[in-house]
Amino acid sequence: QEKRGMLRVWNVSLVIITFFLTIFGTFMTRSGVVQSVHAFGEDIALARMFTGFMIAIITISFGFVIYRLPLLRSRNELDSWSSREAAFLVNNWILLFAALFVLFATMFPTLSEAVTGQRLTVGPPFFNKWMLPIGLILLFLTGYGPLTAWRKSTLINLRDSFMIPGACALVVGIAVIALGVRVWASGICFAFSALVVGTIAQEFWRGARVRQGATGTDILTAAIGLIARNKRRYGGYIIHVGIVLIFLGFAGNGFSRSEEVTLKPGQQTTVGDFTVRLNGVKVTDDGQKQMITADTTVLRDGKEIARMYPARWFYRKHEEEPTTEVAIRRGLMEDVYLVMPAFSVEEQSASMGIHINPLVDWVWAGFGVLAIGTGIALLPETVFSFALASLPAGAATASMLLLAMLLWPTTLLAQQTVPVDQKSPLQKQVENEIICTCGCRLPVGSCGMLNCPGHKAQEEKLAAYLAEGKDHDQIIAAFVKDYGSQAVLTAPIDEGFNRVAWAFPYIVGVAGLIAIIVTARRWSAGPRIATAGPDIGLDPSINARLDDELRDLD
Repeated sequence: QEKRGMLRVWNVSLVIITFFLTIFGTFMTRSGVVQSVHAFGEDIALARMFTGFMIAIITISFGFVIYRLPLLRSRNELDSWSSREAAFLVNNWILLFAALFVLFATMFPTLSEAVTGQRLTVGPPFFNKWMLPIGLILLFLTGYGPLTAWRKSTLINLRDSFMIPGACALVVGIAVIALGVRVWASGICFAFSALVVGTIAQEFWRGARVRQGATGTDILTAAIGLIARNKRRYGGYIIHVGIVLIFLGFAGNGFSRSEEVTLKPGQQTTVGDFTVRLNGVKVTDDGQKQMITADTTVLRDGKEIARMYPARWFYRKHEEEPTTEVAIRRGLMEDVYLVMPAFSVEEQSASMGIHINPLVDWVWAGFGVLAIGTGIALLPETVFSFALASLPAGAATASMLLLAMLLWPTTLLAQQTVPVDQKSPLQKQVENEIICTCGCRLPVGSCGMLNCPGHKAQEEKLAAYLAEGKDHDQIIAAFVKDYGSQAVLTAPIDEGFNRVAWAFPYIVGVAGLIAIIVTARRWSAGPRIATAGPDIGLDPSINARLDDELRDLD
């Protein structure tokens, strides 16, 4: 809208829909339409007030849009699908698709109850099935968008722009396959992350080199000046780096492993490269609470790397509600969690939950980088102007080197592990398809409640069905029969009315694709401007200066 005077009606409509959905989400939660601990209960008067307010939002907001439609019409047309405008349009459509999908999946149990009289459960596996490809497409567009030009990108420009980022993605993709990483979805995520990082590095390098030639400063000082001249653009690139780190953290979740064992003093168990040995169970009291602590040693490659102390604390007058103190060893590549859900002081034994979570800290680091990029994009012009005007040419470089020195020690915590899981593929699959009956509404394999009776009961049933030699469909049918409905499943079975839930994403996707094609054809139906003659050639220094000036308009 700002650069080309396009998508005005679309942007205003998105703002209205966003505000409407925030009110609608509040209505669903507070009114009890969706089961939630935050619901006020069934209140007809409150429901009517919310409904009236939402109708007023839609009517008044879109009424003003229609009234001012002549002023909101696009001033330009979509010249080519290989353009930055097209990338923005596709990105917006995918985000809107994700919002509509989450809305429909959240409301589907209520719709099912109204139509069939049976309330179903739509759990994380159903959402992950669709949000994984959506997230990967958005990650790809994060690297693709900056490589395209406004109006139209020629094949030569695309080739030159994609050469380095594409090579980065290809090398990383081949490397992860060679290392045995499964292609879907972690391998693709790593490759697309390399594409985005290559794109951002290329943009910073080219811009800094042009500015270095124009100002005569060193490369880091030139990069600081580059950011100062166009904070929103390069602050946005830093935000993209944060998004990559977050996605890498999500990809690492695919390698997380959990093991539960019972150990006595001197016994040990190995999960991947980590060996956990129990030294003993001790009881202490500080007057406020009694603390049962497991003294454990964590070894890697035969060498002690940490002493960890998972515990249970029993507070006075609240002994029936003990707290669990998780022992955590953090690292850049993985975190090790030790939990003690049960123990026996007399036998000096402890039930240990060992969890290996790779790349978790990358998610938090990504949020930090995202906040830094947002701050840079929002800074007023005077901030950078004052800093660069008051310091010598090399000061900005020195500041960057000092910041790098301060941040460098965090990388020294890196460890590597290859966690293993001894459960059969069928058992892991079924654990993600049935819910825990403790009330958490999570899959059995994801329930984190300690001493959970629902988790234990479901695990025992599953073990019995597996021992009987039942296959996947027979096990699912047995759970549904035992529970009395499909509410025990994390996703509805693809049959009858339930097929609406599975067909909805396809319907919305096809409808959105048709809408984009129709809109693009309408926008690109205008008259074409004759192309300019052949390039007569310019002095390289003038071309460099022109590139530097055009970056302020990008």
